[in-house]
Amino acid sequence: MSNFILIIFCLFAGAIARRLHWVAKDGYKALNAWVLYFGLPALSFSYLPTLQWDSGLLFTLVCPLIVLLGSILFFYILGNILSLSTRSKHTLMLVGGFSNTSFVGFPLITAYYGVEYLPYGIVADQMTFFLLSTVGVIIGMKGSLNSRNSISIRYILKRVVTFPPFVGCVLALTIGRLIDLSALDPFFKMISSTVSPIALFSIGLQLNFGIVKKEIPNLAYAIGYKLLIAPLLVSILAVLLKGSGFIYTVSVFEMAMPTLVSTSIVIDQFKLNNKLGNSAIGLSIPLSLISSYLWYEILKILIL
Repeated sequence: MSNFILIIFCLFAGAIARRLHWVAKDGYKALNAWVLYFGLPALSFSYLPTLQWDSGLLFTLVCPLIVLLGSILFFYILGNILSLSTRSKHTLMLVGGFSNTSFVGFPLITAYYGVEYLPYGIVADQMTFFLLSTVGVIIGMKGSLNSRNSISIRYILKRVVTFPPFVGCVLALTIGRLIDLSALDPFFKMISSTVSPIALFSIGLQLNFGIVKKEIPNLAYAIGYKLLIAPLLVSILAVLLKGSGFIYTVSVFEMAMPTLVSTSIVIDQFKLNNKLGNSAIGLSIPLSLISSYLWYEILKILIL
């Protein structure tokens, strides 16, 4: 119960702080910097060195890819049927295809399953970021108003290899296997414990519930895919593979998370439909608190 109180409290605290101007307009950037440069790498050092790799983790890695491919196909077909603009179609692909596996996913994994299952969330999060930095950038480029946009392989590789959580993940999996860092466990635990409250407070500062009336149908499609269809796709795959246990359950649960906040960066960079993208991000977060509980109950029947 305390984890749910923390989630709701931090989100509302951020929203209130924004409303009353207690924090500078772009103050969330400083909070995000702490989470990205220190908190998430500390999480990797806390849990990944002792993570036992098996075939189940391949499923964890595949889940974000299934959700993204499903989003591309779903919104390509839907966009053609509804005659949506290229900008809107590609915006929907982005907001439907990437899950908020860390800022929202980690607190909810802790709340529903326990902190010991965070390593599965970390693996899913690394795959999600890799896909956003590669396929996500290409989706943004193809949907841009400027058809002459081009993205070099060097640019994509630089985004991936300089992303702090990715660097932390690689170092934790290499140094942590070569050197006994157990003496530093209390330090890493203290730093990583700041991730949930700071990340949730930051999201609260950024929540935007502004809706343009004409975008309401597209918004419904985006949130419907992200919170219902996406986790259903990976649930079906888990059942077909006869997967069982927490590694499969948590992997599917992560795909039921709301839209990844970082997709707004790609949407803005390539001048896609900002109003649709920001509305989908803002509304999917509070709605996911309800839908995640439903998926928690469903997954107990399907997988565990």
